Amino acid sequence: MRIGIIGLPQTGKTTLFNLLCVAGGAHVSHHGANEPTVAVVKVPDPRLEWLASTIFKPKKITHATMEFVDFVGLTRGVGKGEGLGSHYLAQMRQVDALLQVLRDFDDPGIAHVEGRLDAARDAFLANTELLLADLDTVEKRIGRVEADLKKIKKDEAVRELEILKRCRAWLVEEKPIHDLPQSEDDRKALRGFTLLTAKPTLLLLNVGERELGKPNPTQDRLRRALGGKGVAVMQLCAKTERELAQLSPQDAEAFRKDLGLQTSGFAAVLRACFDLLGLITFYTGEGKDETRAWTIPAGSTALKAAGTVHSELERGFIRAEVVNFADLQAHGSMAAVRKKGLHRVEGKEYTVADGDIVLVRFNV
Repeated sequence: MRIGIIGLPQTGKTTLFNLLCVAGGAHVSHHGANEPTVAVVKVPDPRLEWLASTIFKPKKITHATMEFVDFVGLTRGVGKGEGLGSHYLAQMRQVDALLQVLRDFDDPGIAHVEGRLDAARDAFLANTELLLADLDTVEKRIGRVEADLKKIKKDEAVRELEILKRCRAWLVEEKPIHDLPQSEDDRKALRGFTLLTAKPTLLLLNVGERELGKPNPTQDRLRRALGGKGVAVMQLCAKTERELAQLSPQDAEAFRKDLGLQTSGFAAVLRACFDLLGLITFYTGEGKDETRAWTIPAGSTALKAAGTVHSELERGFIRAEVVNFADLQAHGSMAAVRKKGLHRVEGKEYTVADGDIVLVRFNV
């Protein structure tokens, strides 16, 4: 999964990107001055560590990963393709979700590109640019489809034109596409356009240390104005997280408790991304040299999970042997779980649950 980090200049988005890299032991790729920086971040997983150390004792542990893309700062006009806007927008369309960093900290030493601090205004500004970019994409496609229909009338093109016109009307009203009522056929028709306002979006308020743990009226305002089924809102202090990253794990934990923080900012951001994308984790490891975490969409079947591991497992699927992590941890061993009747044999239509340990039996 690819998460694009966006935001106005001087919001702290690159600081957040660097924190994710440090905490996640990332492999970072730099592609030049006009290209975004990409990092593959290892997802911390206490369940995986426990399975490896207590149950399977493998030669190798493989964590799930997420890819983060750090884009240059958004500016007014990017939605119309001004400057390098078209280039950046094309790259943004390749990510699965957007993480928009909003400056909500006051620092006289760091000028604000819009002149004064107003995180909600910045969110609306960025939202407008993305809406304009999508409107441009939709209008160009409408023009091409209408031209094709003048030559030959196809039912598929007629249906595409109908949903595109609905999108145009929705965007003109300044509404994001993820809030547009859509059928499964509509979603399939729109998937190829990779519209930016159709992507799940995490609005991340970068607050000052004094605001940590306090009610944030801006957060509430954003939830009311921009929140929806495809939008989540959270806050984090990048400056504090940067300081914590320089401490030992023990000292960082103590400092975090003093500040009233329940978990690290790194873990909170990853959890929010997982929830936003509707992802779950399952594990493999029994009888193997590797214990591994796999990421799939919630609601995936055992057959889909098998294909995630290897195409041959999906092609020759016979059955899946399943134990959930909570049951295994509670009873301490595979033998104890089997004795309790908590070891299950499931078919290809079984819906995999978060934390399932799956062993696929197959024949090709």
